[in-house]
Amino acid sequence: MTGVQLRLAGLIVICLATWPVAAEARLVVDRVVVRGATNVTTRVLTARMRLYSGDPLDFAVLSAAEQRLLESDLFSSVRVFIDLPTPEAVRRMYLDEITYPVEVVVEAVGKQPWMVFPTASFGSDDWAGGVVYANQNLFGRDVQLISAGQIGQSRSYAFVGYRDPLVVGAPLTYSMSTLYRREQMRFFVNHRMVMQVPTTVAGGDGQIGWVLSPHTRAFLGVSARYQAVNQAEGLAPDATPLPYNSRSGRIFLLQFQFQYDDTRAEEGLRHGILLLLKNEVSDRYWVSDFDYSKFETRVELYGRTRWNYPSLILKMVLDYPTSDHGVPVTEELRIGGPNLRGYLTNEFHGDTLFSAQVEDQAVLLRLRLPWTQVRFNVATAIFVDAATLLDRHPDGTTVPPPDTLPPPVRSKLKDIHASFGGGVRFILPGVVIPALKIDVGYGIDVRDVAVTVSIAGGGIM
Repeated sequence: MTGVQLRLAGLIVICLATWPVAAEARLVVDRVVVRGATNVTTRVLTARMRLYSGDPLDFAVLSAAEQRLLESDLFSSVRVFIDLPTPEAVRRMYLDEITYPVEVVVEAVGKQPWMVFPTASFGSDDWAGGVVYANQNLFGRDVQLISAGQIGQSRSYAFVGYRDPLVVGAPLTYSMSTLYRREQMRFFVNHRMVMQVPTTVAGGDGQIGWVLSPHTRAFLGVSARYQAVNQAEGLAPDATPLPYNSRSGRIFLLQFQFQYDDTRAEEGLRHGILLLLKNEVSDRYWVSDFDYSKFETRVELYGRTRWNYPSLILKMVLDYPTSDHGVPVTEELRIGGPNLRGYLTNEFHGDTLFSAQVEDQAVLLRLRLPWTQVRFNVATAIFVDAATLLDRHPDGTTVPPPDTLPPPVRSKLKDIHASFGGGVRFILPGVVIPALKIDVGYGIDVRDVAVTVSIAGGGIM
């Protein structure tokens, strides 16, 4: 295209933009043609772009369709266009009285849709190892499958989840999952474990959601699990048994969740905003053996300034019993280890949590593995973690503990556990969680240092 043609097209677009009567597009979609190395079906691409046969076309519509495909995170590069010279396209869109059907061309290069990777973590008085299989474009249909297994000192599990992020032909999403987990619920006093309670949980859940925008979703769901609680064991010789909810039984939950997420991680370093509101309610009216309500709100802010990637994560969770059946011991709030560095894993427990994590990652090197196309980043990190976890119902129910037990130490809002430290990250592009993460934290109130090493996040679930 010559410079004269480009200037002419620009003048036409400007004139149309300033014309007192809105112009009506005369091009319409005939069909979608796919070019490039991608196995995403044309039907899925059409639904993602929200372009169907007979829809009107202009440059804004094409640009919006291209942006929706990029936001799907299925492609490393994508271009949406019509195979016409720009002046001709402008004339047909806005000037001619005849409606022209036209092919919409999608040139795309798909990302590697599946991966298998190990997970592991050790430190903070715990260890775990496992494997994860994930596929974000199963059978080329833009549906996601993730399965994971882990064997750990305190937690072992098997998990399978299925999710359709956008139902073809409707702004809906749905997901299903199943879980089997064996876990030692640990109890600590003065930075020392005094007892543990073996538990087993098995069940599944399902959600259906509304895709309000490319970044915003709202979900309704149901979860059904069975919890078995065994006798406490491992009691320290000089310790008094601590109160906990020893009830076994069915856990039926009604769930509501609202999420806004525009985060991206092209180089494996996240930037953007994530907002989450979540509420779960269990009650004997729908045949649950427990009565409680759990409300969570979370704000995650990820920035980017040249080589630095600062982040702030704020979290509040209220997990309250509403009767003597109370909160299952496996649903009690716990913090320590990866989410409160410098302390033992799940060292603190309670029903009211306020926490904050501030971190800055600085990329030092961008390297490539020899004789491969695999690139990775090496980064350092400094962080400050703080949390307060109130234990207003020590046994997880509305009934006070029996008089035979010592009165619980009532935590206060000013009882803030804080730590600081640094670490190293080895980060794979396109993967939000670090491939290898090493953190050294100093817990201020316990005056102790804890080291946590994890591969792909450690597989914590």
